[in-house]
Amino acid sequence: MAIQVDKFNFESVSESPGEKEPLANLKQLEDERQEARGLEISSKLDICWRIPSLKRSGEASVEGLLNQLVLEHLQLAPLQWDVLVDGQPCDCEVAATCQVGDPVHLEVRLTNRSPHSVGPFALTVVPFQDHKNGVHNYDLHDAISFVGSSTFYLDTVQPSGQSACLGALLFLYTGDFFLHIRFHEDCKSKELPPSWFCLPSVRVRALEAQA
Repeated sequence: MAIQVDKFNFESVSESPGEKEPLANLKQLEDERQEARGLEISSKLDICWRIPSLKRSGEASVEGLLNQLVLEHLQLAPLQWDVLVDGQPCDCEVAATCQVGDPVHLEVRLTNRSPHSVGPFALTVVPFQDHKNGVHNYDLHDAISFVGSSTFYLDTVQPSGQSACLGALLFLYTGDFFLHIRFHEDCKSKELPPSWFCLPSVRVRALEAQA
């Protein structure tokens, strides 16, 4: 599930009148500020859910769920990425086509649009099939083979700098497949390193090989 919202202006959250109190109160002030941020985000999210088979629907709230660990992940991706399949930029509305048994070249180009250096990162590619009933099949070891690794490691990327991940896949059966592309900070010191996803997932249609 992906939710698109306006950019939050955390700087507009009012400071507590006691912000100039002794250092002993700084932690309390920060906790209050984080709570205010969580309430602001919760007030701007309108999440509805529906289960057609059960004829049930309702609303969901993230109030109380936005702790400090989660808030750290509510940030814009520091990298802009472009995905190319066999040298052609991906169109989210159209499936890229290939033939069964022919290697499909995948390139992910990353550009650092932030004013600071970022990284190192690890990028992973996970194929799956969408059965259109809410079930995604990730057990495709007999249907797809990677030429090389499905995980790529990137060093630190400087501001306005670029990096690229190159790989290839073999589709062994016909069908529509999706590539779930994710990159995250390669940092073992954090309990839950920030991660970002390529949305929507890259769609590839494998066709019968021509005689």
